[in-house]
Amino acid sequence: MSAQNPPPEGPLTGPQQGSGYPGPPAGYPGQQPPPGYAGPPQAYGGQPPDMMGPRDQQSYGDEPPASSRRGVKVLIITAVLALIAGGGAFAFYQADPLHMFGEEPQAAEALPADALFYLGVDMDPTASQKIKALQFLNHFPAFREEADVDEDTDVRDRLFSEALAETGCEGVSYEDTMKPWLGEKFGMAVMKPADGESDPDVVVALEVTDEAKADEQLSKLEGCSESDDAEFGFAFVGDYALLAETTELADGFASDAADNSLADSGEFQADMESLGDLGVATLWVDVKGSLDVATSEILGRGDDMENQLDFLEAQYQRVAATFRFESDAVEIVTTVYGDSVDISHDENQIVTLPDSSVMALSQAGGAARLDASWADIKELGEAEGVDFEQELADFEAESGFSLPDDLETILGDNIMFVADAEGLTSEALESEQFDAVNAGIRFTGDAEAQKALYDEVLQLLGAEGGMPLTTLEAEDGFVLATNDSYAETLKDLGGDLGGSEAFTSVIEDAESKEVVFYFNWDLVEDQVIDAVSDDPEAAENIKPLRAVGITVDIDGDYTSIVTKISVND
Repeated sequence: MSAQNPPPEGPLTGPQQGSGYPGPPAGYPGQQPPPGYAGPPQAYGGQPPDMMGPRDQQSYGDEPPASSRRGVKVLIITAVLALIAGGGAFAFYQADPLHMFGEEPQAAEALPADALFYLGVDMDPTASQKIKALQFLNHFPAFREEADVDEDTDVRDRLFSEALAETGCEGVSYEDTMKPWLGEKFGMAVMKPADGESDPDVVVALEVTDEAKADEQLSKLEGCSESDDAEFGFAFVGDYALLAETTELADGFASDAADNSLADSGEFQADMESLGDLGVATLWVDVKGSLDVATSEILGRGDDMENQLDFLEAQYQRVAATFRFESDAVEIVTTVYGDSVDISHDENQIVTLPDSSVMALSQAGGAARLDASWADIKELGEAEGVDFEQELADFEAESGFSLPDDLETILGDNIMFVADAEGLTSEALESEQFDAVNAGIRFTGDAEAQKALYDEVLQLLGAEGGMPLTTLEAEDGFVLATNDSYAETLKDLGGDLGGSEAFTSVIEDAESKEVVFYFNWDLVEDQVIDAVSDDPEAAENIKPLRAVGITVDIDGDYTSIVTKISVND
């Protein structure tokens, strides 16, 4: 499904009809988009949209004077943008050290459907996610000693008391000014620029329990600013107050949301459904829309950049993510909607490794994925100004390898990179004799063809081939390992890593996943603690960590990336 032909409103079902693999999406092993992700706002210059001056007399959609500047720095918008979008993780941590909001954010019902970016949280102090967050974070001594929070802490007080202190208004407090009308749900959206503007607008939605009191207190705050560049406006829609740079903008957003809210969008609903249960915070990004409004100065656009952006807009159309706690784990689920292909592959073989494996990266169906991706790889290369066919021909002439065929042979049905805890000592790693370390690569596919390719590589490298490796041909593949014993282990694949407690603490249903990354922190904990022995506090906060797991899989229209970190009870 291409970006030029967006899906109809309503749930998105059925197999994806795109032409190839979208490449590693955000969150592919090694990249973890956090729930406090400030990407879309920061994409417009590394900070929230410029907020340094008033837009006096501007009506929603009217062309502003050329000299007008952004003017939102007060109250909730100050807190939200400074603490979440532009103030950095540490500032937000100070205001809300738990990030422990409730479940099922619903502020999208008060924000317009044409939002480019949405962040929703639920500040319900009785939410189960808060309890789970405390149980998880209390594993770490630094949190217990410094956070000074428990299940009775009012997160709203922490957030808005600090925001109110920055307004310069006298006689305001959370208890008197905010608490009498403030509900539990919160949302923030980045909107397309108003007519005649180049910068996007920002709107904040706050649930209200008493509109009359909210109107009274927000009006007081609106008028008590100490400077002209700290103005804001507000309007009401449903059970929410919308705060924007001006009253005219707030009124416009409220009207738009009443007619067609983000929560009403079939695309948004389908993206939320793709995440499963929503956690402490949820975000959503219209990637294509964001790229469309990004200025050339921000992105440094040239002819090549335009081509790359066209490719990205077709491949990555929307991103959604949620961040949720368990008592002994934290999990980030990210889904990418775009032009991808759902391939058929065998069960991922990572589950058959020894449970002493400290690190493993396994891809099932690599050859099929490359075959489905090759046209897109060529397109991306050409979008970057590369003469792909000529470069490919030159490479093949110099190396003797044929692409993509030989690469498909290497990837085969399954490929795994593995390191075992046995023998993994600092002495072994510092030694030039790597055969003391158990590590290797397990290829599953055409064993004879894989061995022939390996021999060609050795011949090409000659005397500079590097450290000697043990090779074995298995019935279903080929093995490269640091020593004979571990080569036999990888050849047989008779382990039960998939059934071990550490593995299952971070990865579910690994056999069905296309890509699985696993790291067992417990198995290297002693070595790491020894390395930081001069910092006892750091060592104490390392000890609770148990394992890390990342899975990537494509199902129809969605690429799903799940990242999970577990701790020891």
